[in-house]
Amino acid sequence: MDFKTYEHPLEEKIRVYLRIEALLLQIHQAAANVNAVNYPLFFGGLFNLLDLLDRTDTRADLIKDLERREGRLLAYFNHPAVNQHRLQEVHQELRQILQALCEGHKFGYVLRENRLLANVRQRMGLMGGQCHHELPDLQFWLQQSDEQRTLETTRWLEQLTVLQSALNMELNMLREQGEFEQLVAENGSFQANSEKLALLRLRVPNEFKVYPLISGHRQRYSIRFMQADSAERTPYQGAVTFALARCSN
Repeated sequence: MDFKTYEHPLEEKIRVYLRIEALLLQIHQAAANVNAVNYPLFFGGLFNLLDLLDRTDTRADLIKDLERREGRLLAYFNHPAVNQHRLQEVHQELRQILQALCEGHKFGYVLRENRLLANVRQRMGLMGGQCHHELPDLQFWLQQSDEQRTLETTRWLEQLTVLQSALNMELNMLREQGEFEQLVAENGSFQANSEKLALLRLRVPNEFKVYPLISGHRQRYSIRFMQADSAERTPYQGAVTFALARCSN
């Protein structure tokens, strides 16, 4: 069955993680073809990410979360029902990421000191200020060969490798905590109480032309399906069959 997937964080830290994940995806995809037309997609995503990292202590949060994950992994060593070879591989990868996190600097600190990036970042806050003709150094950079631009963007993105690896590890393990359960939202609405949760994941079959509005907190949440083919946010009044995974950290 074909379906659309939605995710909704139930705590602020996970909301930040998901925003960083989305920005990293945007940056990496845009970096494959940065030119005189679409460069704001790459630089805009990069600067939004740096602004977000400046306002949060994501590095400390990831260290704390991954150390907790490691503690749980250790409890499964020598457990007869667990693939010990795979467990050791995951644990080794986790240890390497934790070591890089603890030994590293603040995420993106080298990028903040780059002169070209600093100039472009300053202008991005002005309406139309990022137009390359107002920044001669950017204009020069954009007129370099494709190979040279790719080389430099690759170097910049290397500064985010530890962040990418740590975030992928934490979010993958978080998502694996919840198994999808088939449910029905009568009259397009569903709500429930639960143990402390961090993330909800929904799968909605494509046959339903709806999208979910989710609200709540770690112990109580509600889902209201809205009509996707309406110009306004109109509640869907029929029954919606969907799958829900409740993930705790």
